[in-house]
Amino acid sequence: MRSAERPTPAWLPGAALAMLALLRGWLEASMFRHMAIELPLLLALGVAAAALSGRNAQACDSWNRRGLPGLVAVTAIASYWMLPVALDLAVLDARWSVAKVASMIMAGAALGLSWPRAGVVLQAFFAINWSAMTLVAGLLYQDAPQQLCSVYLADQQGAAGRALVGLAVAGLAAWTVSVVRRVGRDEGGLRI
Repeated sequence: MRSAERPTPAWLPGAALAMLALLRGWLEASMFRHMAIELPLLLALGVAAAALSGRNAQACDSWNRRGLPGLVAVTAIASYWMLPVALDLAVLDARWSVAKVASMIMAGAALGLSWPRAGVVLQAFFAINWSAMTLVAGLLYQDAPQQLCSVYLADQQGAAGRALVGLAVAGLAAWTVSVVRRVGRDEGGLRI
């Protein structure tokens, strides 16, 4: 018999954000940590906040049918923060750092609200495109003959590139496994 699941405390995303703020200097001292740890954690905080929003999430139903507008926003935000100039701005200017944190949390919230609404075809479109974009960015970071970011050394961009390739492969694999499991459970047929 399974024990009753405890609800996630509403303060948890805020506490995690405070922890990230304390670790900001360490996270942003390395391009690898900035791109492969900090940005995904900010996105995850947004997903957690969306999960905790409960009935408040219904306010998005009218404009976010099938999750398409939210997933487009997630893609645009994630794409922007893969650019070397965006990373430079976020490290060098506090206003851009705040914009990074706010936009990545909003992207995570949009992802958390939109992904369940999207059918498998729409999910495939965004999962495959995100993975391809992240994979290409990772390969470009690894193969660039010059330093792309002014605040990070060229050897750091190679490590960040390898991390992006790993994230791309892991993300697509995780989505594929989730679809295979849903098909295996035959959850009333997959919504297309």
